[in-house]
Amino acid sequence: MVESQQTPSTVAGDDPTAPAGRVVLVVLAVLGLLAVLRAPAMVHTGEGMHPGLTRTLILGAARPLVQVTGPLRLDAPDRWLDRAFGHAPSATSSPGLASTARQVAPRQLPRTVPPLRVPTAADPLRVLITGDSLTETLGPAIAAAGGMTMRSQTETRYGTGLVRPDFFDWAVQARAQAAQRDLELVIVTMGGNDGQTITLPDGTLLPAGSPQWAAEYQRRVTVVMRIWTGDGTRHLLWLGLPPARPKRLAGYFDQLDAATAAAATTVPGATYLDLHPWLSRAGGYSDYLTTADGHTVLARSRDGVHLTRDGARIAAAPILKAVRALQHRPN
Repeated sequence: MVESQQTPSTVAGDDPTAPAGRVVLVVLAVLGLLAVLRAPAMVHTGEGMHPGLTRTLILGAARPLVQVTGPLRLDAPDRWLDRAFGHAPSATSSPGLASTARQVAPRQLPRTVPPLRVPTAADPLRVLITGDSLTETLGPAIAAAGGMTMRSQTETRYGTGLVRPDFFDWAVQARAQAAQRDLELVIVTMGGNDGQTITLPDGTLLPAGSPQWAAEYQRRVTVVMRIWTGDGTRHLLWLGLPPARPKRLAGYFDQLDAATAAAATTVPGATYLDLHPWLSRAGGYSDYLTTADGHTVLARSRDGVHLTRDGARIAAAPILKAVRALQHRPN
């Protein structure tokens, strides 16, 4: 009797492609779940990257997710994991950004601040340039424009802002910067990462773009301005955000700039500088801008947010002019 034989490929239910297909589906499902649960972490990872295709793709996927997961509290496991692995903000004797009061009593603040000292090459102005990734090109451009009369340091904190003090607390950082350096002027720019929901200490959610969100942002700006100015003992120049190509982000930037400009009017020593006149074309976004000597240059990075070196050099001129203005009038 001849026995029938079956090759492995013809045995029922033994399709070698089936397990591989299921593995791919499981992997995709897990990655999708992680993207939903850890959307805020994805945003901060992307914002911390250098401009490029990878950064654009990550932020293009993560930012819309944050707008959905934040209000639904789907990012709660993300915060729990941070605490479980020791990534929660460490305890400090100094109050953080989310809990610090907006103002001290008006009588405790000087009404005016003396003009900024006119520096010399022998005694240059002591300057700190700090903020988010926008300072990466602006810092060196300002330093170069300042020449021998400015001794500046640039401290860039990628992926940070005032919306997520649980990720990076600028109130704590500003206190450390002021304590560690003998500063006369602080130049700050940030906000590129702040177009996202604010979560208050009591769990209240303030959706990005809402009036409550803008008001809380102004409170937080006021807090860090007071720290950097030493409540009126040193000068602070806060640079407005450049126009953004993405329309949604541009709308957030306009609100953040308005909040920052309003805060500066209440803090002795603080000055706000709107860079739109130099970093826009007819008031709107443009990749290419014209320099003071008439040359057209690529001024913006591919992400439509950051400045190229040429763009930063365009901005440096009005920034230095604003610094010189502080040397001739009380703030």
